[in-house]
Amino acid sequence: MRRSTTGTTRRRAALVLAPAMAAVALTATACGGSEQTVSSEPPEKQTRFEKRAAQIEQEWPKVDKTKGRHRDMLPLEAAQRPVKGKETSLTVTVGHGGCDTKYGAHVHETDKLVIVSGWSKEDKKADFCTKQLVTDKSKVELKSELGKRTVVDAATGKKLLS
Repeated sequence: MRRSTTGTTRRRAALVLAPAMAAVALTATACGGSEQTVSSEPPEKQTRFEKRAAQIEQEWPKVDKTKGRHRDMLPLEAAQRPVKGKETSLTVTVGHGGCDTKYGAHVHETDKLVIVSGWSKEDKKADFCTKQLVTDKSKVELKSELGKRTVVDAATGKKLLS
């Protein structure tokens, strides 16, 4: 029985030619004048907060509360208006567990909204921990002054400041 080498030869040729053809294609698109980013790195995965902020941005003002409670996107207990002259920072009150070692707040800004949420990291070495809620203040730096923008809690979808 004679074995055909045509299929094997074609596969080898495709393996050799594919990278060369890709290089030609990339060179051709780069010469076209439009800016293109080529990366060998996989795209970064969007966090729960980033996905939620994008959803709020699209659906505002009719936003539903998120389902469940997640350490990477905790509801905020309160927010304080910025002090005059320091309108580029906002203080929020994050509710977290008594055994959490770290806590803080995420922020996403648009022209009309400042979307914020709390986060916490649990102490994995704690022998015993209660489910007691602890509140602490966290300062959030804004890219631009708060102005008349609406501050929204990402977890609840509610306005924090009136």
